[in-house]
Amino acid sequence: MKTFNIFMLLLVSITAVATACGGGDDVSSPAEAPGAAAAPATGPVGWTILPQFPPREQVISRRLLGLNDLIMLDESTGWIVGTDGAIGRTTDGGDTWVLQKTGTAINLTAVSFVDTQNGWVVGTAGTILHTSDGGDTWEQLDGIKGVLFTEGVQFVNLTTGWVAADFGSMFHTTDGGLTWTKQDTGSLEDLNDLLFVDDRTGWAVGFGGTILHTADAGTTWTAQDSGGDTQLNSVWFLDPNVGAVVGQSGMILYTTDGGTTWTPQQSGTTEDLVGVHFLDPQNGWAVGSKNIIIHTSDGGATWAQQETIASSDSLRGIYLTSLRSGLAAGSGGGIWKYGPLGR
Repeated sequence: MKTFNIFMLLLVSITAVATACGGGDDVSSPAEAPGAAAAPATGPVGWTILPQFPPREQVISRRLLGLNDLIMLDESTGWIVGTDGAIGRTTDGGDTWVLQKTGTAINLTAVSFVDTQNGWVVGTAGTILHTSDGGDTWEQLDGIKGVLFTEGVQFVNLTTGWVAADFGSMFHTTDGGLTWTKQDTGSLEDLNDLLFVDDRTGWAVGFGGTILHTADAGTTWTAQDSGGDTQLNSVWFLDPNVGAVVGQSGMILYTTDGGTTWTPQQSGTTEDLVGVHFLDPQNGWAVGSKNIIIHTSDGGATWAQQETIASSDSLRGIYLTSLRSGLAAGSGGGIWKYGPLGR
């Protein structure tokens, strides 16, 4: 994840210089929707790859290299973020996407929405964007100074949120992101993701097998034992007790006691896993390198690979809204849909 972000930071810098010299189109052009020219290709086992977002022939100047995160509020409405300041919204379950005007070309890494109108996106160099109208307009906030990578964001209501960053940095806001306070995590490892189940209880994961937990809104963070130093990339909790973490080399850890104990699971793969999502204690999915998608229906006792199209790309985010509806997206700019098209 760090290597990918360093590359993207370099790309953004080059793009900025080229733009200053008069090259390329305006990266904050009006919203554009994927065209109908490229018919979706159907993959087996319920996953269908949608036309590339956005089509390169429509937004050639963006050179969209990757999608980093996504969120769905229900089976219809969701957002996706990626390179070159890309934010897209769907209102039909992912069948079509509208590119939203962000005013930035920076690499956007994570997204959080608390309702259909209010959302936040973070990106390289402490960038923070906010919308109060569903993304029709995005405002760039002052951001977080002194950080290079911001990898995770979550708001639990209109005012309260957290951002995870490099060197064990955690930042907290109580005014909707206008100001941020740094919290002491006790770690110097880069953090890759965070998840809060309420306004006090949360976890963060990162390099060196780091798992951090707070029960007091981040006033104090406590390290939990992951059992090793494998890089951990994504965390998901259903409630204060049941959660999962995924990482490099097929690592999956599962807990039913809030992380007091973490149990390794046999994922059946050695590919790096980058995203994880559970619908309930039994049904979960993880995604990662080479477009891998794996699924469990027994709480992780067994995991089975769901077939996609083999690729050198990496799926980075996944979000299921039901047992028959969900989306996954990744570094190649592709979006995969689980469930029927033409909602």
